[in-house]
Amino acid sequence: MIRLVRAEFTKLATTRLIYGLAAALAAFAALTVVGNVIIAGQQGNSPLSVYSLPVLVAGPVTQLSGAALLLGILGMAGEFRHQTVTQTFLVTPDRGRVVAAKLVAYPLAGIALTLTILAFTAAVAAGWLAAEGITPSLVGAVGVALGQVLLGAVLAAGLCGLVGVGLAALVRNQVAALVGVAVWALVVEGLLMSLLNAPSSLAKWLPSAAAGALTNPGGGHLSRLGGSLLLAGYALALAVAGTRLVVRRDIT
Repeated sequence: MIRLVRAEFTKLATTRLIYGLAAALAAFAALTVVGNVIIAGQQGNSPLSVYSLPVLVAGPVTQLSGAALLLGILGMAGEFRHQTVTQTFLVTPDRGRVVAAKLVAYPLAGIALTLTILAFTAAVAAGWLAAEGITPSLVGAVGVALGQVLLGAVLAAGLCGLVGVGLAALVRNQVAALVGVAVWALVVEGLLMSLLNAPSSLAKWLPSAAAGALTNPGGGHLSRLGGSLLLAGYALALAVAGTRLVVRRDIT
């Protein structure tokens, strides 16, 4: 299994996807820091203070969970899209082990990407705050808040990576998986729930809301623990169903 996981990391490291995605996320993170600093103290927004660091670092966490989902989908469905799945299964006939390796590798890749971008975001935010004469301390309330941001982002990235691999194993078609995720998030969970006047008690149990409980806690979301358990349930269900179909279905 370790060999298979290492092979997945090698595949990812030898493609331009991860580097382009990291560059785009780093640029977005820097822009969120700049934007939040500019509007601080204006239009009812809180002014910059020692407590601003966790808020600034939290800017890109939603996009990071989406990036982890994307990695999971492309890592699994890409095998079918580029017709490398036959060679992969010839080298490792145990299809379940192949899918299991992806279920380990791509969530870990999503977590590593998340930690890298958040470290970059924290560096940019701390530098900007220092330029404003503000030196936040990592002890006390600031440290606790920052730890909660990091924990939520890591959990969301790992679980969204699992969802991506499981969904792609279930669908197999890369375009269908990507379009399906976009339609679900924007139409079903967004527009459709609004048109149907669905109560918040129902909406908060949907997958995107479960991820939102980790990346954007509060409001009508579940607690962080509740969101983690719910998203883990979705991820496990997709992973089991997707693995069974990959094992049983013909790959052609």
